[in-house]
Amino acid sequence: MDRLGQLNNQAGGRDKIARLIQYASRALWDSLEAANSSPAIVDNFKTIEYILSTFRKLLRFGKCVDVFYGSLKSLHYPDLTIRVTLTLSKLSQSLFLLADHFLWLARTGLTTVNAKRWSSIANKYWLFSIVMNLCRDFYEILRVLDLHKSGCRAGISRCRLPASLNSGEDLKRLALQSLVLVQGHRDIVVDTVKNACDFFIPLTALGYTSLTPRTIGLLGAVSSLAGLWALLEPTAKLTPA
Repeated sequence: MDRLGQLNNQAGGRDKIARLIQYASRALWDSLEAANSSPAIVDNFKTIEYILSTFRKLLRFGKCVDVFYGSLKSLHYPDLTIRVTLTLSKLSQSLFLLADHFLWLARTGLTTVNAKRWSSIANKYWLFSIVMNLCRDFYEILRVLDLHKSGCRAGISRCRLPASLNSGEDLKRLALQSLVLVQGHRDIVVDTVKNACDFFIPLTALGYTSLTPRTIGLLGAVSSLAGLWALLEPTAKLTPA
């Protein structure tokens, strides 16, 4: 309960909780609509999704500046691959948030903008940011595997990955070793799952894929749970972030 209270006291924690309910609502209203449920119930879940989406835009208002300054700090990270992917990801996220701010202003009626155009711009920057995050995740996975191989050659690691899967014993050994690697690097696993799920959301919004609202809702909910886990459990958060 203390961790949940601490999570609720953070702006990022409230955003993740609202995001989870938002995408769960999307999955629910599409499922109910497909099952020919009461239109009133479907509209209620659509309203919840819309309200939480607007609430999250307000919660993030002005955050583009913080993310931009964060990208300047990442320019000095010693590892070149992480430095490039992290900086480009943060710059894209900053531009995504800036476009998102215009969408929120349009929703409130404070200004008039082409919502469709700005939504497309926001999704393009969000998609590029996710691609950079996935490139970083792939690099981290390769580093872990290289480190594991080096440990095997040096005799530090007791278990070796089987060169081929010729028997059930080889498969069992591979599963066991993979489990050990996953448990030892939960931060990479959680971040990869989160980014892989997020990847399809702007991709669908831009029309490159045609996933149903239910699928997008489920992907968004899984991504939100991964983000919440990273906030609640420090060892599940990939650093630098």
